Amino acid sequence: SFIYLALITAFISFVFYLLGELKSNGLYTKIGRSIYGLHFLSLFVVGAILFYILFKQYYEYDYVWKHTASYLPIKYIISAFWAGQEGSFLLWIMIQAVLGGIVLLTAKRFENRVMTVIGAGQFLLTTMVLGIKPLGIILGKSPFMLMREDTVNIGAEFFKNPDYLSQIFDGNGINPLLENIWMVTHPPLLFLGYAAAIVPFAYAIASLWKSDFHTWLKPAFPWMVFAIISLGGGILLGGAWAYESLTFGGFWAWDPVENASLIPLLVIIAALHMMILNKKRNHSFGLSYIFVVFGFILVIYASYLTRSGVLGETSAHAFGNNGLSTQMIAIMVITLLISLLLYFKNFKQFPKDKQDEFLSREFWMYVGAIILILSSFQILISTSIPVINKIFGSEIAPPQDVVAYYNRWQMPFAVLMMMLTSISLVLRYGKNDIKSFLKRFGIVMIATIILFFAELFVFELESISYMIFLFAINLAVVSSIDFLIRNKLSLHNLSNSLSHLGIGIFLMGVLVAFSTSKVISTNTSRFDLGDEVSNRENQLLIKDELKELDDYWVKYNTLRKDNNHLFYSLDFYQENKDGELFKAFSVEPSINVNRRMGNVYDPDTYHSFSKDVFTYITYANIDADLTNNHFKEIIEQEMQIGDTLNLSSRSFTLENIRVDSNNGNMDVNNVAIIARIRQLGDIDNPKAFDIAYRIKDGNVKKEEIFIESEMLRFRVVNISTKKKGIIIAVDKIDLEFLVVKSTVFPYISIMWFGVLITFIGLGFSIYRNTKLSMK
Repeated sequence: SFIYLALITAFISFVFYLLGELKSNGLYTKIGRSIYGLHFLSLFVVGAILFYILFKQYYEYDYVWKHTASYLPIKYIISAFWAGQEGSFLLWIMIQAVLGGIVLLTAKRFENRVMTVIGAGQFLLTTMVLGIKPLGIILGKSPFMLMREDTVNIGAEFFKNPDYLSQIFDGNGINPLLENIWMVTHPPLLFLGYAAAIVPFAYAIASLWKSDFHTWLKPAFPWMVFAIISLGGGILLGGAWAYESLTFGGFWAWDPVENASLIPLLVIIAALHMMILNKKRNHSFGLSYIFVVFGFILVIYASYLTRSGVLGETSAHAFGNNGLSTQMIAIMVITLLISLLLYFKNFKQFPKDKQDEFLSREFWMYVGAIILILSSFQILISTSIPVINKIFGSEIAPPQDVVAYYNRWQMPFAVLMMMLTSISLVLRYGKNDIKSFLKRFGIVMIATIILFFAELFVFELESISYMIFLFAINLAVVSSIDFLIRNKLSLHNLSNSLSHLGIGIFLMGVLVAFSTSKVISTNTSRFDLGDEVSNRENQLLIKDELKELDDYWVKYNTLRKDNNHLFYSLDFYQENKDGELFKAFSVEPSINVNRRMGNVYDPDTYHSFSKDVFTYITYANIDADLTNNHFKEIIEQEMQIGDTLNLSSRSFTLENIRVDSNNGNMDVNNVAIIARIRQLGDIDNPKAFDIAYRIKDGNVKKEEIFIESEMLRFRVVNISTKKKGIIIAVDKIDLEFLVVKSTVFPYISIMWFGVLITFIGLGFSIYRNTKLSMK
């Protein structure tokens, strides 16, 4: 098996790179390099085989059956590769192998040491897809396990039939929540971030190995930035997924799975700032190593949290327990022990230069890094409550309102970070003159105050804490712009100023969009939705009827069906200056109907610079919409001439029954039995209608009549066995309607503009530092 080949070659490559370093023998290095190439190739053969059996839909494989189905389009067959735990681990290993190959070609004199670490990492991670049980110990889970080999299927009668494959007609399919374009992009980018974290970790271990505390900084730095970009980008795509496709009405909900990826990102950002300080001064190297090491270990911990099943009761989208938690813990422990051993071996040798001046950029960057760590530690502890309960047998309850809980804790950290960013950007490296600092900071403060009060009129914040946060954000934004201007837009400082400017703008967008968001859907229909909250936050829309939603008028227009998806078109109208309505935009929220795993309600959002209008369906008559049958039977009655059919609104009598045959000749294969029914109680406007049971050429046709004024449908069910009798059914029309919830998020485009600026700044940093590391 190529999985075993990948495992063995990772270990052999690790051994030869280790020998190449210990014995300073170039031949060992060349062998290690060649064996790593074989490891690389074997992994991609494994990946190609998995893609092949997914596309061919070989349902005898457990992974294929669980994550594919014939109804899925190609893009979701592709994403099925990483939809399950086995495939996502394989994706992680493959991406890490690619990055290892790049390091192999660029590491130069660090190659032996760095590739020893990466080879060991590849070996440990590859064990996660082995799927073997030596001495009863579970080592990984293979994506190539057959259905009959799965523990839950062993001994099942179905699999004892040698021809059982012919009875498997289709796969289980992926969770309908994953049937989204973001599923194709979000996980690969997130795993790229996970994989990238090993490279700066490997450089840090290589540095501690040889007690070389300076030279590792230059080659490791661009990899740190790359890890931040890819991990941060993966998290942001996950946020976009939540915003565009989930119905909790936002891009971040402080879900434990979201937090699991955020924690290492914050630690890696803190490590990056410590590395900058190490390049500028000659002390506090110990914190750089600690932050880099724990950034990588927390990536593994994030995988443990999401895959061990420990978050099953606190997260909506964690994996279930796969029995591999012990193995993941072992990998963390091995990594931590080796790292700490090297760390304490070098602890007394770390450079200890003089401490920073209080009025220096270095000092405030140092404080900022510590604040980031404290922020991540609070999230880590709160997210790990299920783990703490499991270890100590405690019963600590997780927070009920997680958004309010984390916002309350994280707001002070965010305010401090913005203020520290501002101070550090105004200061210069080294000693600063107090008068010059106060002059520069005074200019920044005046500009900030002017901008802040102007924004208060636009953004309409009401909370004092939000106003304080907005002021701190403006302080950081203005300082970033001031830094750009003072340095005359020099490329040397462009990455620093743009990345901090982008973060400030991003946080401003988050603050404004979600603190001033407004639900605009209030029920004004004649139908009660059941409770006060539902009536306050939802609007019932009857097809083709206009309903008011705040500044808009909305009409449920059409229903479009696409396989198991129902797409509902809603037109939003506004009034012009003459009071006439014009169509402003349309949205198409949808329902993914999945009887087996539950229906998924997909929102749709109208985007503009000033606001997003986020709309999703909270209720629809799905069965009627799927079948296009919006009638509900209210009565079926056998009637003879003179009998009355009593309904709640009207009464109807069977006036007579006549028989029409072919030219008066009785032919049982060509005959019509016609019942005349008269509506009672309306003397001024008596109504009567005919409804027939027809037989033509031996084929039966049962007529139906729709009475629009009464919203009733009459149907012939059958001929009665009684003389001059007939069986009639009456259906009440079910109105075509939707219940929707619409929320306006003001100025959320500011958030995405901030993301763009941040990534441009980080991109400049990678470009500049990669050029420096190549010299």
